[in-house]
Amino acid sequence: MADDWPARWVCGEWSSFHGWLYITSDIAILLAYFVIPAIIIFFIQKRHNLPFLPVFWLFGAFIILCGSTHLIDAIMFYWPGYRLSALLRALTALVSLATAFVLIRDLSKLIETKPEDKLKTYQLEKQVKQYEAEIEALKQQLDNQQG
Repeated sequence: MADDWPARWVCGEWSSFHGWLYITSDIAILLAYFVIPAIIIFFIQKRHNLPFLPVFWLFGAFIILCGSTHLIDAIMFYWPGYRLSALLRALTALVSLATAFVLIRDLSKLIETKPEDKLKTYQLEKQVKQYEAEIEALKQQLDNQQG
């Protein structure tokens, strides 16, 4: 399947520095592209009431596929998987276009959606309880003074 082409090291005139810079950069990009979806998945699991959940999954797939193209580029210095690379790039293009389409389609809804601010709600509820306690204390003082 990959025997039709040479590996990148023997294709052209790569200096050792340039080849290794290319490989290590691709691997660093791959690592970042795999950590980002892991963070998105962690976030999704912590926030169970997220609107537009499919957008997050599309972003995750898009980012993982982008990272995979960098992985295949690094591997091609040793194994000429150009056909696999082309297939992976086509799949990345489809998911990228789907992600862009969904974002364009849902952008107005995304802008209008106001996430519930739980911290603000918590702070207001705490303040109400504090006021209620103060009112009770004042009632007690008033009852003690009248009785």
